Amino acid sequence: MTISMPQCPKVNRAIFSARAPAASIFSKPLMGTGSRREKESRTPSKWVWMFALSMISSSAWADSICPSPPPYALLRQDEDYSYLRDPGCKRDFLDPIKFISLSPQKDQYLTLGGEVREWYEVFRNANWGVGPQDRDGYLLQRISTYSDWHLGDGIRLFGQLSSATLDGRNGGPRPVDEAQLWLEQAFAQFDVPAFSSADITVRLGRQEFRFGSGRFVDVRDGPNVRRAFDGVSAVLDVGGWHATALVTRPVLNRPSMFDDPSDTRTTFWGLYATKAVSSMGGGVDLYYLGINNRQATFDRGTGDQQRHTFGARAFGSKGNWDYDWELTYQAGSFAGLPLSAYSFATETGYTFKSIPSAPRVSLKAAATSGDGGPASGTFGTFSALFPTGIYFGQAAIGLNGAPNLLALGATFKANLSDSIQLGIGYDLFWRNSLHDGVYGLAGNLLRTGQESRERYIGDQLSASIVWRATRHVDVSLAYAYFFVGPFLTASAIPGRDVQYGSAYVRFKF
Repeated sequence: MTISMPQCPKVNRAIFSARAPAASIFSKPLMGTGSRREKESRTPSKWVWMFALSMISSSAWADSICPSPPPYALLRQDEDYSYLRDPGCKRDFLDPIKFISLSPQKDQYLTLGGEVREWYEVFRNANWGVGPQDRDGYLLQRISTYSDWHLGDGIRLFGQLSSATLDGRNGGPRPVDEAQLWLEQAFAQFDVPAFSSADITVRLGRQEFRFGSGRFVDVRDGPNVRRAFDGVSAVLDVGGWHATALVTRPVLNRPSMFDDPSDTRTTFWGLYATKAVSSMGGGVDLYYLGINNRQATFDRGTGDQQRHTFGARAFGSKGNWDYDWELTYQAGSFAGLPLSAYSFATETGYTFKSIPSAPRVSLKAAATSGDGGPASGTFGTFSALFPTGIYFGQAAIGLNGAPNLLALGATFKANLSDSIQLGIGYDLFWRNSLHDGVYGLAGNLLRTGQESRERYIGDQLSASIVWRATRHVDVSLAYAYFFVGPFLTASAIPGRDVQYGSAYVRFKF
């Protein structure tokens, strides 16, 4: 956690400024006439001034050792409120529940927190006009609360309970819409004193992950129901590297109460390592991720899948420029066929820092492999595994996902004020292979590729505006328009242009 050192209060700077030397404050006689005793009686005692100065200095010292309240993290277990063991650092009205001491020495404590999110969204021609339609929109609600127990000696317990509900959608809830009450996280954490030069932490139980940019493993915060895994993970910090190893099963989300078991058909394991590199203004990621799925479905059909993902990512910023480039290769097998797939994704941006709103423009490009068909002798559909819930664009919409795709895009972002940010995006999509279909964010097949030889899928214009009203409250509006291309219009059921709108308000504590 980065600790910012606030400036001393303005009153201190006034006292010690060159225009008001300390000597003049304490020794300058008061105006007027009279006896020396009368003048002394009207001159503040040096003890009064010393007391006032010590109080001001104490306040400045408290400001200097107390960090600003940390921003709320995507993974709430990443937040650290240990600095609140000093009562003088409690400034936010919710700080009393962020550090509840469990021992006289204050080395054991409890942190409480959570989130309430109300989300309204509406589609015109959802799924390009196929399936149940709902022109009036629907309401999504998510309520989450957690408790974080730091029990000393490197032992920690973390639990998170969530409720995700849907109201008013024709066709009922999708898998990511509703889980009326479920255990989102529940893990025990232990520090392992293995080496003096390395820190090792082990977590057992249900937990959430986000690696790198979220292209392969993400908590999926945009949709109403987040993504969790059951299993074991270990975090290693050594030699500037931060690495996470895991062996898990994804959680199956279902709409009722406490009916979210592990997916026994799927095993997910891997190692993801990150290192900061100062010369790059950022760092590098190296990773291996493996998955065994006994019932994977693609345009080629359904079968057993074992996939090994090897990748590298470079990211950072230099001056006004920033970049995020990632290269991935996948090997393994699908339905008895050898598997070979790839992905290359880049984003390069430039920020005009001299302009008041600090606008940023960026260009994005991505290429992911598709299957070459039975004649190829191999299986080539790329899989994004467990990706972010918002893969393309600036709106919280995921019409199409990463497999079998060529994509180009541009974004524009600007700070309209200190608390309001505007984002605009424009993305174009093609099929990489004409023998493969179009997939959704979860890797689910949306349109088969066997009905059309057209390559162009369509393009999407999207915009969002986010207002961070306070540290606890943020509000967002988003809109997107997807213009269907020849591949969709030539399908057996012709696709239609899609419009999407959403609004949400969120309170975090």
